[in-house]
Amino acid sequence: MKRRSLISIVLVLLALAAACEKDVTPKGSGDLAAEDKELFKYLPAGATAVFGGNYMKLQQFMTSTLGKTMAGAMEQYGPGMKEWMKCFTDLQGLRLAGAASLAGKGLELRMIFTGMKVDDVAKCAKAASYESAIDPDNKFITVSLPAPAGKQGYLVAPNGALYMRQSMVISAAPTITAASRADLEGDLKAAGASSVMGDTKLQALIGKTDRSKTMWFAGSGAGTPIADKLGELFGSFDLTNGFAADVSFDLLDGDDVDKIDSGVKEMKKMADQLPGSMKDAVQSLQFDRKGNHVRFAVKLDDKQLADLMKQASMFGGMH
Repeated sequence: MKRRSLISIVLVLLALAAACEKDVTPKGSGDLAAEDKELFKYLPAGATAVFGGNYMKLQQFMTSTLGKTMAGAMEQYGPGMKEWMKCFTDLQGLRLAGAASLAGKGLELRMIFTGMKVDDVAKCAKAASYESAIDPDNKFITVSLPAPAGKQGYLVAPNGALYMRQSMVISAAPTITAASRADLEGDLKAAGASSVMGDTKLQALIGKTDRSKTMWFAGSGAGTPIADKLGELFGSFDLTNGFAADVSFDLLDGDDVDKIDSGVKEMKKMADQLPGSMKDAVQSLQFDRKGNHVRFAVKLDDKQLADLMKQASMFGGMH
């Protein structure tokens, strides 16, 4: 082989290696499907982050050994919570869109569902032994959930989907306040004038997410207490055969990226000293960076995840 040809091949390989090293963005799903757009148009603009879910995958997870274990753990949040959550995941064709807004110590959460009707909510409330009340026009239902949630209201949107909103104060003793029917009707009116679908920057970010997973999210730190630290972020969580997370975000301070980078490298060096699945979790962790853009990815199968949770609870019980 001629020397010039050999040099050319080496240069091409180096270029490909450099490209692979710098490409830290996962493959996205592109534009939202029509069914999702029909939901997000009812969520007012200005959210810190938006999210969606694949309920068919969540249903599959809830039938697994780990899913049943986690469902049982829901009882600690109040009697009937296990039945309440199971009823939702048992519904066929359930589709979800949500938006979260963070300001100060408060979090405002909006969600809208299709594949569920007022009567379905009433049945779920009955299964959990929760009181419920339906307005005469069958367009609004309230359900009395265990504290700190209290009464939660669901309003029928013009497309037949159910819309809800709650505000929570994040503290040692969190408080949750559900919106009234008038508040929810005001939200839908506001969304008619300016919704998530009109935010082109957010829509582009949504296109980068892998929405084939169980849950996905996209947003930014703008307008939050950490606006000077965090830029755009997006990612997904999957509950198929274990747990997988893939999260990407921009840090505005390069020093913060360097600290994370060195911290991950140090943690991986210590992995051999960790027990069982804790070691697996650290070793499976992928960390990549391109300038101030970073990506974390981790995947554990059902057995590794179950072992990890068991080990974590043992450590949590130590004093």
